[in-house]
Amino acid sequence: AYVFGGNATVIGIVFLILIGIILSTGKYIYSTVEHFSKGIIMIGVPAIVILTFFLADVSQAGELLQGLMGKGNGYWFLPVGIPLASFLAAFAFSGAAGNLNLAQSSYIREKGYGMGKYMDKVKSLFSGQKQHIDLEGYTFDPTVENMDRFSGWWKQVNKEHFLVFFLTGVITVLLLILLSYATTFGTAGNAQGIQFVINEAIAIGKGTFPLMGTFFALLMGIMLFSTQFTVLDSTSRIISENYAATKLGKKISHPLSRYYYIFLWVQIAFGIIVFLFGFTEPLTLLIISAVLNAFCMFVHIALVNVLNIKELPKEIQASLWRKIILLISFLFFGIFSALTLWDKVF
Repeated sequence: AYVFGGNATVIGIVFLILIGIILSTGKYIYSTVEHFSKGIIMIGVPAIVILTFFLADVSQAGELLQGLMGKGNGYWFLPVGIPLASFLAAFAFSGAAGNLNLAQSSYIREKGYGMGKYMDKVKSLFSGQKQHIDLEGYTFDPTVENMDRFSGWWKQVNKEHFLVFFLTGVITVLLLILLSYATTFGTAGNAQGIQFVINEAIAIGKGTFPLMGTFFALLMGIMLFSTQFTVLDSTSRIISENYAATKLGKKISHPLSRYYYIFLWVQIAFGIIVFLFGFTEPLTLLIISAVLNAFCMFVHIALVNVLNIKELPKEIQASLWRKIILLISFLFFGIFSALTLWDKVF
């Protein structure tokens, strides 16, 4: 709305419908999501790098490094008065990912990684192809040869997650922090919510040239669109697969995509209703979503620990240090979810 003008509610509804159309028309759902995400990364990350190096100076980069150690401007770790819900939202969306973790097994199947090679992909609504989906999955005997293959696959998955999720995520977040600090920190009339991004775009336009500020605002809008795009895909996968496994059994012979698209468009319809009721502030919606995700992570991590300890063969269970990290994460999300709920209710 800031870049092109127009009513923000109408634009939000159009974007929700556009997400549904994009996800409904690709041959394979995951390929559509993957290609879209790659395009965002290839355009967005270089643009943020160039803008940050052009607008930030060495002293500001030094303050960023101090911030990584927990030292802020007159405080340690957390500024006084920061809302718990906002902090938890930032934490949940800066890598913890919330519900997106629950869709990883589905994405592994779609990419054909490991045992996912033997499972069918979820096809588009209009593919017209019959499917036999086995939601129970496949396993293997822990022979020496199979364990060598599993070890190779596990190393490959770790490399991919380190490069794509951790390294790219950390670099992007740090650059965005530095860019916002260099352009808007301490300026009069600064704001929260989406207006903060608009103020940052205006500052970038003044520091470079006006068209660059417009480009930045457009880029941030596309990134928010990409976030919602991925979230709608992953939640539709999670809900449809759980529904199919619970109501239809773990082996189904008709298209899983039927249920995927039902839940996708139900969520889109719900989003449209939210917009029509006048609830249009993106930051508020993101915070609510992130807090819910954090609580889901609390439950999710507990279930993963149970799976690791009781269900998986000992040979492929998570290592001790991973189990310790999972336990710490479980306690962290549990405590902060409880504190946030207490803060809002009492």
